[in-house]
Amino acid sequence: MSRFIFLFLFASLIGLQSVSAQRSTSKKPVAKPAAKQPAPSKAPLKPIAAPAVVVDTMSSATVDTTAAAQEVGITEQEADELAEKAEKIAKDTIDLYKIKISDISYLSVCPGTTIHIPFTTEGPFDDENTYIAHLIDAKGNSIAISLPSKTSPVKAVIPSYKIGGEVYQLQIVSNISVVKSQLVPIRLLQTPTARIEVIDGTQAARIMPGQEAHLRVHLSGTAPWSFQMSDSSNVLNTISNPHYLTVKPTQIKAYKILGISNACGSGTMSGEAIVNVDNNPEPKLELKETDKIAKLCNNIPFQVPFSATGKYKAGNKFVVQIADRTGAFKNLSSPDSSGYITTQIPDSYKPGEYRLRVTSSAPYLVSQVAKVTIVSTTTTVLQKDSLFLNENESGELSVSFNGGGPPWFVLLSDGTYENNIQESPYKVKVKPYYDTNYEISSAGGVCGVGKFSGKAKVAVKAPPVAITLEKLSQNMVCSGAILEIPYKTVGRYNPGNKFVVQITDKNGRFVNLPTTITPTTMNVKLTSASSSDTIRTHKIRIISSSPAVSSAIEEIDIIAPNKAIGEVSGKGIITPGRSTRIQLKFKNGLPPWSFTLSDGTAINGTFLNPYLISVTPSATTEYKLTSVKSGCGTGTGKGSATITVEN
Repeated sequence: MSRFIFLFLFASLIGLQSVSAQRSTSKKPVAKPAAKQPAPSKAPLKPIAAPAVVVDTMSSATVDTTAAAQEVGITEQEADELAEKAEKIAKDTIDLYKIKISDISYLSVCPGTTIHIPFTTEGPFDDENTYIAHLIDAKGNSIAISLPSKTSPVKAVIPSYKIGGEVYQLQIVSNISVVKSQLVPIRLLQTPTARIEVIDGTQAARIMPGQEAHLRVHLSGTAPWSFQMSDSSNVLNTISNPHYLTVKPTQIKAYKILGISNACGSGTMSGEAIVNVDNNPEPKLELKETDKIAKLCNNIPFQVPFSATGKYKAGNKFVVQIADRTGAFKNLSSPDSSGYITTQIPDSYKPGEYRLRVTSSAPYLVSQVAKVTIVSTTTTVLQKDSLFLNENESGELSVSFNGGGPPWFVLLSDGTYENNIQESPYKVKVKPYYDTNYEISSAGGVCGVGKFSGKAKVAVKAPPVAITLEKLSQNMVCSGAILEIPYKTVGRYNPGNKFVVQITDKNGRFVNLPTTITPTTMNVKLTSASSSDTIRTHKIRIISSSPAVSSAIEEIDIIAPNKAIGEVSGKGIITPGRSTRIQLKFKNGLPPWSFTLSDGTAINGTFLNPYLISVTPSATTEYKLTSVKSGCGTGTGKGSATITVEN
């Protein structure tokens, strides 16, 4: 066993010396044994799975074809042809992988509904690739809603537990390669609800025989709605909310909703409205839902909710009255006979506590008194703060409110919005990306938009810009191969910035490579600067355009595009049943080498060069190479070995 290990190491050393001899004399030899290099895949490298964004390639450095011709010993015409070929390669781009969901803006669905999502693709997706639809909520939570599909459209089911009335997003994701489509919004329809009451907000009304009673149905969910009443009447496809009904019973009657439906099916019902029919009801005047008028604003119209039931005399008028702390009531509205009065508070009434009531003239009746507060217009001030934040750090700006609430609201100049604010001063959280000067765009309270002022400045300290070129997965590659280059960035790059990978040409100048970029890797197609070298060492780096920075420089060995050549040799005479060895030498290509002899003997992947193989022919045999392969593809074979068998 120890003898075998010794022979293996000795043969490996000989192979390394042969590989090193293939390099240009102007370049350094390979520093690592070839046996420790990872065996490259025989299939061409594909772009990675993440969504690809092609970065525009910058123009390559100009090459003097005459000087190049003199250097490599070719004609000027041949040099021009090589330059044209290099320019064509530079214009090539990596295959793009794209998934695009087709237009589904027409689509509105209910939870639990099956939908079909059409999409188109670009790029050489694997034949076994499948596509799955995902549903993403407002918090970014994503769930799969379909089985894997190989073709468009994808059949998906919206989960029944999802909340209607909210906006979600759809996305198609492939598995080979892992590519995501754009996000497409979809709004889920909402199941319906219905609640019935008397128009004044109570559950009972009193009318005289022959009079009408007015009912109100509050609806929710997606319009239009259809519902059935307990008196067997139907309302179909209404879009009004609330929906008003007029009834004229001859005796006491209770009204309910028996069923409610919309595009999402049946919903829930609640409430009951009782209409009492009285031949001579006593007039009664009551304020209703006084919490709706607890806070009032000057010059903003409001409706006074009151109920007037019973028999009033002809010419009766209703009037809304207001009184301050002195107790003297004054008319606030004009006399009205309809029972629906809208009025407003004049500017002469200062903010403070007041009392409100409704009176009738025939007969003279007075409702109960409701306490109301006249509130002033809100004044909002953004405190003059100066914050200094690190990158991705949040800070707080102080906003004070005076009058008109609570609740208050505020909209800052960067789009930050807070509402239902119950305290003053209030801390508004901000997280700017750049240095930002803040102002108030809008602010107010229950009386609407008020007065606002103030400025604040937030400075953001960002780290310096830098690009880190991570360790390459391979330090030796074939010309024309696609190499994945991992990288990291820190700092902030300007809008329109572009990253590109550069490699040195034969003159040592950096030129651009066609580059496909993702958030973590860049894919480039590598070509050797000169076809005259079997192996050439290049320098490689990543640069950015705005700001202009460069990564550290790494070195990579590129094997010229000429394929591997295997040569078989040997000659010998043996007797039947005996063995002997023939020799194979390899030139060019990236090890390991694989080959097949004319007698069918096959060796898959060897780093030994030369390679000795034992043969035991039964008759005189001439051995040739029928196939040769290396990490750079299929090569060629030459030479022969003849073994003579003598009895």
